[in-house]
Amino acid sequence: MDYNDRERIWAKLDPCQASRHGPAARRFAQECRAHRRLWAEARKVTQISFKPNWTKHAKAAPFRRNDEMLSVMPAGLIAFPGSGITGNLADKTRRLGIPVWRAGD
Repeated sequence: MDYNDRERIWAKLDPCQASRHGPAARRFAQECRAHRRLWAEARKVTQISFKPNWTKHAKAAPFRRNDEMLSVMPAGLIAFPGSGITGNLADKTRRLGIPVWRAGD
């Protein structure tokens, strides 16, 4: 399930750009693709896309994509309510010692 509360998403993302850890806003991962894209364009934040390779990894594709996202060692993750895939990403992020902020809880 996607999280579609645009105002709440933007309110969570804006401080990332303004904070000392601004680069995290360019590299974090979350499930709100359309809102993330619109926010980044409006705030002139560089975007890096990671797409699941369904052909190569089948059902494991989104989990492998999570691994790829974490390979760039983001400064943080804002995790919006979502599926087990989001939970998997948040868990892996924490294990790497990267801060995770939960939005929408």
